[in-house]
Parts: sequence; C-alpha cells; structure tokens
Amino acid sequence: MSDDLDKLSQIHSLVIDQVLEDLQNGDRKARQEAMALLKNSNVTAVAAEGSTLKKLAGKLDFSEMSDKVVPIQKAV
Repeated sequence: MSDDLDKLSQIHSLVIDQVLEDLQNGDRKARQEAMALLKNSNVTAVAAEGSTLKKLAGKLDFSEMSDKVVPIQKAV
C-alpha cells in the first residue's frame, strides 16, 4: 500500500511539473489544465488586502443589489 501511495505521489508531482512547464512556455491549454489541477486538489486562495484578487472580488460583489434581483419564473 505504501508503494502505491508513493507512486501516486510521483504521478501527482510529475503532472504538476508538466503543467507548470507548459504554463511557463505559454501553452494556452495549460491554463485550463492548471485550474482543473488546483480545483481537483482542493487548492483555494484567500484574497489579501490590497491584492489584485481582492480588488477584483470587490468589483464582483453584488450583494448590495440583492433586493433588485428579480427571480426567474418558469414559463407555464
């Protein structure tokens, strides 16, 4: 069992290395692969104050508009 875990760890490391190399070489498809790898590995990010991600998150916050949203109704 330990040998299998070592093999899985090696596979994971090789995939990470390959995706990183592809990203660094400008492979456009690698972005999707990297995002899928992060998602499948349960990697998340927290937007730090002053970061670009935090600024983007602020622009995408529509919580103040919740009272202006009209619910979609099924057609009869």
